[in-house]
Amino acid sequence: MMHLRGPSGLALLPVAVLALACVEPRRPVAAPGASQRSDTILYVTVSDPNPAAGSTITVTAMVAPRAGLTAVGSFKAHLTYDPTGLTFLQQSKLPTGMRALNPGLGHIIAAGAAADGFQDRRLFAVTFKVERPAALGSIELSVEELNGTDFANQLPPVHERSVRLTAPPRQL
Repeated sequence: MMHLRGPSGLALLPVAVLALACVEPRRPVAAPGASQRSDTILYVTVSDPNPAAGSTITVTAMVAPRAGLTAVGSFKAHLTYDPTGLTFLQQSKLPTGMRALNPGLGHIIAAGAAADGFQDRRLFAVTFKVERPAALGSIELSVEELNGTDFANQLPPVHERSVRLTAPPRQL
């Protein structure tokens, strides 16, 4: 039996958390516009909701305020977008936690962990170049894992017809 104690064991903890974040099926989450629903888990914010073609925007995945739950300690999420209208440029640096992003054409897989939790509720942020402003309506966020600093699963139970995905109206 192998024991992981001391600094080497602690160094492997984030790797183990990120590795374990890769086994669950994705679950869609609410992505509200201006107002949040009471059952929202995560949502996205956009630095400029009406960008001009050629400009850059930052899209941030946020945890909705939730009474009675500890801060989010780890997550795995999937952001999809229209690659003909948005070009991924980079991950934005945030002050807490560590993150790993795997960007692909039209999608980004993000996983992260923070021992004290993501206190400012920002899980990850990415920067895009806007080719077509209407492509902002294509942004969708789903979550596969969401765990508290107490290691408890913070995703609501999923029952048939109980999950809704909402997004702002698409601009044409």
